[in-house]
Amino acid sequence: MKQKVIVICGAWFLFSFLNLLIPERAFSEVENRYLQQRPRASKDEILDGSYMEQFETWMTDQLVFRDDFVSLKASTDQLLGRGDSGGVYLGRDGYLLEMFTELPEEQLQKNLDEAASFLKRMEEQGRTVHFLMIPTGACVMEEKLPAFAPEINQTELFAKLEQKLPGFVHVEKELIQAQMQGPLEQQLYYRTDHHWTSLGAYYAYKAFCEARGKIAPDLSEYEIEVLSTEFYGTSYSKAGLYTVKPDTMTAMYQKDGASVQIDYGTGEVENSLYDESFLEKRDKYRVYLKGNYPLTKITTSVQNGKRLLLVKDSYANTFVQFLKEDYEEIFMVDLRYFRQSLDEYVEEQEITDVLFLYQIKNFSEDRNFAF
Repeated sequence: MKQKVIVICGAWFLFSFLNLLIPERAFSEVENRYLQQRPRASKDEILDGSYMEQFETWMTDQLVFRDDFVSLKASTDQLLGRGDSGGVYLGRDGYLLEMFTELPEEQLQKNLDEAASFLKRMEEQGRTVHFLMIPTGACVMEEKLPAFAPEINQTELFAKLEQKLPGFVHVEKELIQAQMQGPLEQQLYYRTDHHWTSLGAYYAYKAFCEARGKIAPDLSEYEIEVLSTEFYGTSYSKAGLYTVKPDTMTAMYQKDGASVQIDYGTGEVENSLYDESFLEKRDKYRVYLKGNYPLTKITTSVQNGKRLLLVKDSYANTFVQFLKEDYEEIFMVDLRYFRQSLDEYVEEQEITDVLFLYQIKNFSEDRNFAF
């Protein structure tokens, strides 16, 4: 017993000594987050205990061989039959699926009330409204989940939401059908990220077209361009299972489709939905419309007088590549950063159509729904 204590203490002092010698890391490429830097002690922070909390976080974040230890733990959990790691299910066929096990009822109800009230006002003013509520990958790919995974029944939840939200579109039905009937190799969601792929977004677009009384173009009408074969997303960073293979990212656009001009509010106008400079960075998902901005205005070569207000989360960044054929102008609003009154903005821009597009977990947890 004494020898074990000596070994453990010796190992601890060795790692502590190595931590002092090795330069601090500011950012973890593997975990895709900034790491705690060495805290500076102050009298107040020592007295209230916050200094020790920061110190412990610093020791953990800067631990030598940290990435290897995190990966070893996740691999061990998987071998021992544990079904999750870091808030992510360790699913079949290498899928790391975002967990959605608890529903924040109070916040969800607040968001529902705000969204429904706004959409009803828009309907009364003669505008066309729709709400696309996006299921998580675990809902669409239930067969990939570990046994007895305690997921929320999203199909039942969507049936309830339909009664409250004007223009509700059952995207999950189209996605589940495509997953069940499509070829085994097709991916509607990434293995290493919680977002859907361009193909997944296409099937959601089919459901949106049907809701508008329109037939979506067949898949054969789209050019598919591979953007990257080395994409590792947020689920990969959370799970710590670093042996998973990377994902492939694609762009999809119609042959001879509409051209675009994009204004991010930075003073410069661009002419592509894809910024390939992000393919050289860790957060490759920002290749789609550079990520999230308060307001992104897209002007297309379509001339039909239709102006769409798209209130959205990051799932919409992949979805817009299909919308550009349907509207003269698209105004993408991210409520986390947008501060203007939506009602006033709709009037100013002479909006004809309103679309909300949110993933269900994001929608139920969002604290920015106040119009």
